[in-house]
Amino acid sequence: MLDSILGQSLTLPTFLICTGVSLALGVVLALASSFRARTSQSFGLTLAVLPAVVQIVIMLVNGNLGAGVAVAGAFSLVRFRSIPGTAREIAVLFLAMAIGLATGMGYLGYAILFFLLIGAAMLLLGSCS
Repeated sequence: MLDSILGQSLTLPTFLICTGVSLALGVVLALASSFRARTSQSFGLTLAVLPAVVQIVIMLVNGNLGAGVAVAGAFSLVRFRSIPGTAREIAVLFLAMAIGLATGMGYLGYAILFFLLIGAAMLLLGSCS
């Protein structure tokens, strides 16, 4: 369940499965992050598609972990050069990028698992404040 679904070569069905899981988790993440918080429509759209964008970039670099870390660093630099957001927004953006990194390497089980764990913690802690 927690193994990568990618084999020696990338096939269309595995690409579509990974992209579908990325988009589904991104949409649920966007809905969860807007729960009891004021977010803009563009931020929600960004959260919905960011995991799929990162996933496609990781698949383009053939799942190389070093290149994946470099891409994540580049994405974070782009985020920090834009208008500063709240700590919660930045944490949710990093979660979206992590989901994209995991699905891009084919670890769909890991992506779903840590999304559920961190999403539940985010909702629980958000309702405490």
